[in-house]
Amino acid sequence: MSSVTLNPDTAPWVPKNANGSSTTSDKETESQTADYGSANYGDAQKRDYQHVGFVAEQSHFHTPVPQDLKPSQNGMLVPNTFAHGPFSSPWAGLPVSHSYQSVSTLMSPGPNGRPGNNGFNSVGLMSPDNGRGGTFTEPRNYAPRTSGMPLSVSNEPPPKFDLSLARVGQGNTTQSPIKQPSQADITYGNQNAGSNAVIPFGTQQGSANDDQVRAMRSNHLNRLTATAIGLPTLQTAMQPENFPFMEAARQAVAVNYGVVKLKNIPFATKRSEVIAFLGRNSKILNDSDEPVHIIMERVTSKTMDAYVEFVTLDDANKAVEKHHHHNLNGRVSRLGDRPVDVELSSQENLMKDLFPLAKGIVWNGAVPKFKPFNPHEPWDNFKGFVSEEEMVMLVKHVEVPHRSPFSKDCPQRPYECLISTLKKFPWYATDRITISQRRAAFKATCELARLLSRSINKEDDPVNLNMQLHRRLINAAMKCPGFTPMMKDDVACIAALSDMEMREYNQPRFAHCWRHQYTIASKPDIPLDVLEWYIAIIREQTQRDVMSRQHAERTVLQEKGLETDMYWGYFWAELGYVFGPVFDQMSLSQAAHAEFSAVERVLGRALPSQ
Repeated sequence: MSSVTLNPDTAPWVPKNANGSSTTSDKETESQTADYGSANYGDAQKRDYQHVGFVAEQSHFHTPVPQDLKPSQNGMLVPNTFAHGPFSSPWAGLPVSHSYQSVSTLMSPGPNGRPGNNGFNSVGLMSPDNGRGGTFTEPRNYAPRTSGMPLSVSNEPPPKFDLSLARVGQGNTTQSPIKQPSQADITYGNQNAGSNAVIPFGTQQGSANDDQVRAMRSNHLNRLTATAIGLPTLQTAMQPENFPFMEAARQAVAVNYGVVKLKNIPFATKRSEVIAFLGRNSKILNDSDEPVHIIMERVTSKTMDAYVEFVTLDDANKAVEKHHHHNLNGRVSRLGDRPVDVELSSQENLMKDLFPLAKGIVWNGAVPKFKPFNPHEPWDNFKGFVSEEEMVMLVKHVEVPHRSPFSKDCPQRPYECLISTLKKFPWYATDRITISQRRAAFKATCELARLLSRSINKEDDPVNLNMQLHRRLINAAMKCPGFTPMMKDDVACIAALSDMEMREYNQPRFAHCWRHQYTIASKPDIPLDVLEWYIAIIREQTQRDVMSRQHAERTVLQEKGLETDMYWGYFWAELGYVFGPVFDQMSLSQAAHAEFSAVERVLGRALPSQ
């Protein structure tokens, strides 16, 4: 038999002996394969082969067959005869499977179109002649070409390309043409994670676009990553000026503003009437701080007294003296048709009336002081500042107004009560606020926001239920320090806030992805790219940690990951929250300790130490 010389750029490897038998050993076969790749085909005579075609019967691409070989009736390849069709027969050559490393790519098919055993007795063009199921596939850069194209097209090698990121090894650096990788595909590493560490948002050393990429980033991130490996040390990353996360609830501060109390006010008193009664020259707090608190009994919706906060105690005292002076001169102070008593009050009285069911505490200004637990009088122990039943009834007064006789004349009162509750709630007492209590307040906020939007659209009461009340409610919810970024994102979605408006409330990008962060929030003065850089570090490190686990455990985590948001990676697995009654009774301080400890552990594994 005459030997067949194939062009390695256009056809897969085939043995030199095409007679169905093999006389060479495995080592000789490997040397022959190497000779094919190293031979100079520029001066060698090339035969005319048919190009790769598509066979409709099997829907597979097949490798070409030399035109001087044609199968005889007994299935043997006969030289100096030609195939009749423009494409090779279904059983001649290696079919190109659509799946990677499929079995059909490794075995030659028999006359019935199915793969043979690659043995000496197999029929058709043979696979490697040692009879074992090899791992030979198409040559590099092999691709089917349309029949009729000249072979000279494949003589030139394809252009070189490199889609890898900047890999930092032991003292060397690989450049990448990519300016800035997308967040979903960024891989991060450190010196402790192996020799091949990939830098997040890293600029390649010596890249021509290095200055351009660094110019697109904030100065803060450039300073943070200005190291030899592009990663800061753990100590640098945990510095307060660099660390972008904070416990939002602890940022709330109790301020002892001056307080004036108005007694015997009409049930339908409006906020604007209270401000007009005190006079615009009085130094009341800014409107955005919600200085007016008209107390409503949450169960019956009955209007009680009104409190007004002033900038200082002296300003509140001046307002009270002014009205006392009017009474001495015979000018009785009235709201509507009722005479109103004006007296100087305090933050203690305001907090008592706003949170009447908070037992077992003593208010020191706006700061609660908790009494020791008394097992003999459990009814007098602290159980929460507000109960879930209060929040449910607050919504029911709006949903079913005909069952709340006191709210008919003032439909805005439940909304104003919620605004005062969110503004004056002592969120800084995180060790006394549970996850379920906060969830009840958030659920009531969302329900009232939807109901108010519907009432405004239907124009149920344009005088009392208007856009001004809607803005006040949304502003109080978005500025609430106890709500998480994802909770605020839900409120912003209900209010249809734009991205710029959300940034005014210090909302991070992709806040809807902060699904497993129950206390963590972003600092207001941290650039967005620094915040997302830290999140990317956590995401990629937790993904590496999961891949290092055993198969069964890794599979369970990956299946759970398909059902949740993976913007933070497997941070939820690092936390290990067990949802249920125990989780609902967890305090915000306990959740904050667990989350910040998890962040520090992940960063400790991802970043090098000094």
